[in-house]
Amino acid sequence: MSDPNLTTQRQIQAIEDAQERLRKADAPALYLPFTQRVLNFFPLASSGAVWGESPIPWEAYVLAFYCSVYVNTTNNGTNFWTIALFGAPSNNTVASVTTAAISANTFTRLSDTTITQPTSTDTEFYILATATLSPGSIAIHPAVPLLRVGN
Repeated sequence: MSDPNLTTQRQIQAIEDAQERLRKADAPALYLPFTQRVLNFFPLASSGAVWGESPIPWEAYVLAFYCSVYVNTTNNGTNFWTIALFGAPSNNTVASVTTAAISANTFTRLSDTTITQPTSTDTEFYILATATLSPGSIAIHPAVPLLRVGN
């Protein structure tokens, strides 16, 4: 038989947690700067390498992953890039986007709002750009809006 007081305490705690999440949602989103390892177009030969990283100075709630990209010459449903945001040291994928549906030689905004939150022990984000077959080189300009939820 369950204790009705314990059930009530859990319900109160759930309401307080929900209120705290809503309170934090009233704060404007923060954007972390990325240290780009490649200062010009990311070439096909660098596929699978880390494009750049950003520290996570406190526990954070990621709202989305945005990228403005430009793919030189070849980009289509067969030859494209996948750009993934990872948390480290867990190496869990937080979000990812693909250039498969965009045209080459145009700046395009991509976004992923289906986020897997980083772990509480992740201390940095990094971006991995991986080519499928042979797309052209890519310029990547990421943005990660987030809310600070911890110290």
